[in-house]
Parts: sequence; C-alpha cells; structure tokens
Amino acid sequence: MRSLLNNKISLTLALAVLLMVALPGCKGNDNKYVIDNVQLLNVEDVEQINETINNLDDKGLAQVAVITTLDLEGKPILDYATDIANQLGVGHKESNDGITIVIKPKTADSNGEAAIATGLGMEKILTNDKCKRLCDEVMIPRFKENRYGQGIKDALNKIEELLEKQQ
Repeated sequence: MRSLLNNKISLTLALAVLLMVALPGCKGNDNKYVIDNVQLLNVEDVEQINETINNLDDKGLAQVAVITTLDLEGKPILDYATDIANQLGVGHKESNDGITIVIKPKTADSNGEAAIATGLGMEKILTNDKCKRLCDEVMIPRFKENRYGQGIKDALNKIEELLEKQQ
C-alpha cells in the first residue's frame, strides 16, 4: 500500500514539474529554469537564479536547471539528477552542455544532499570532482545556514567563471 502511494506521489510530482515549468531546453516566456518542489527559495532568489541561468544560456556557455525535491525515488542523488536532466532535455542537443543541480534538503528522517550533473559536453570543464567540491564547499555551507538561494547563486557564479575561462 505504501509503495503504491509513493508511486502516485512520484507520478504527481513528475506531472507537476512538466505542467508548471517551461522545459529548460525550450525557453518559455519567463525563461524559468528552477523547479522548486520543496519551496526552499523565495521569489527574489528564483528570479535571480533564473536570470543567471538565462544569461549562461544566452552566452552559449551552458543550459542549466535547478530542482529541489524531497524524493529521490530510491536513487543516489547523482543518478536522480542525471535522470531528471534527460527527462527534461537539459542542454543543447548538439553540444550536450546541460548542467542540472539537484537539492534534497535535510528532513527529520534523512540527511540533506546536493549534486551537480553535467552533460558529456561539460565533463572536461566541470569534472565530477569539481562538481562535488562546488556542492561541498560552496552550496552546502550556505544550506546549513538555511540560505539555499545564496548557495545556488554562489555555485552558479563559480560555474560561470569556470566556463568563461574555457572560452
């Protein structure tokens, strides 16, 4: 019974994501790249994050999506991030320049987690080690202060610096 309920919740969340947000691969009128299922971010943070992500896309550096969730569907967070990136079509097809940031906040039942998944076209610049360091050294310290928006913005700024150095 519990498994059936979890499946229904996962399906509902997946449908909500697709219905509520313009896909990162297809710019909508508001250029929304943030899927804040957990309501961790305030309106100003979402606007600033969307603006930064839109600028990264306009500069041809990368296409980025940020997702918050409480349910990783039983997967390790990096696998979940990769799966959701593929489902949403994050990244330009020809350059495979997608970057997906997933945040699962700490709850009474579980530790918090964060991951950055990249498309194959990003892996030379944003290696797994660099992505892990961005999570551990940039985002998570802000998350521990309950400053989720700032942690994401700081990580995006570091990502932009790294990508611009490679141009």
